[in-house]
Amino acid sequence: MRMLKKPDVPSKILARRERVRRSRQRRKAGGRTWRLDLPDETTEVMIDDLVHAGRLTEVEALDARRVADELARQLMLLWSNHRSEIR
Repeated sequence: MRMLKKPDVPSKILARRERVRRSRQRRKAGGRTWRLDLPDETTEVMIDDLVHAGRLTEVEALDARRVADELARQLMLLWSNHRSEIR
């Protein structure tokens, strides 16, 4: 009897599975990813300000994921500081 070989899983499928796994982990931990469209000029000023304030290094400013994490953190801080003013 001849055994069938299991074909290799394409890298596209493996990458998609990994993205779904990370997304499920975030949601399970109470997090969600939001897409925000920001003008380049605004983003550049924000990143420059974060570097100047010491929140990012020059190297970290080149890492899109690190920048997104810091912008999210800054947004949460801003919101928590001004939340009582909105109510």
